[in-house]
Amino acid sequence: MTDAEFQGIGAQSLNMAKRDLERGDFNFMFASYFASDRPPLHRMTKVEQLVVARLGVDWLNSGGTKDIGFYVLRCAVELLPPDAVVIATVVNRFVPTARCRALPEGQQWELANSSHARQHEAVAEGLLTINDAIYAVVQTPTRVCQYVQDLNPRRRPTGQPQHAAGGDARGGRGTAGLDLLISSPNRWD
Repeated sequence: MTDAEFQGIGAQSLNMAKRDLERGDFNFMFASYFASDRPPLHRMTKVEQLVVARLGVDWLNSGGTKDIGFYVLRCAVELLPPDAVVIATVVNRFVPTARCRALPEGQQWELANSSHARQHEAVAEGLLTINDAIYAVVQTPTRVCQYVQDLNPRRRPTGQPQHAAGGDARGGRGTAGLDLLISSPNRWD
């Protein structure tokens, strides 16, 4: 798969999520990509419905239910392995302030990789601001492409999507929400 194809899947996934968000019915999306199919990107609605039926609509807000939901996705793609799998959802995007950027790089890295609760504390401390954003991840067995686009208070996309492509997917939890923000030397751009 070329970089352009990989990035195209990410952009298409982000657009599918934005369309659902505009309709007012977006929580998350699972999709599979089979290069030989036309069209190649398939929404995994039955898997989405199963996860919501068993875990509830807020399953992404708890570590335990999140682990179970992603286990269900892993089982589905192990049975019929696609060329790539897609996950998209609305996330809290934590953005560093000038005060945060003044911290030593090690402290910035620690904050970027800290718990959600710690990041909310950092908002109260003036180290981070918080924005809602659509986050889409395309993953093959060896690569990750991530797209993120901020949302305004009315949950409408603002600005241009940002992406990071070609990352190594073999590191396990390599698709955390802040990885896109820590892909550059100063960890936040």
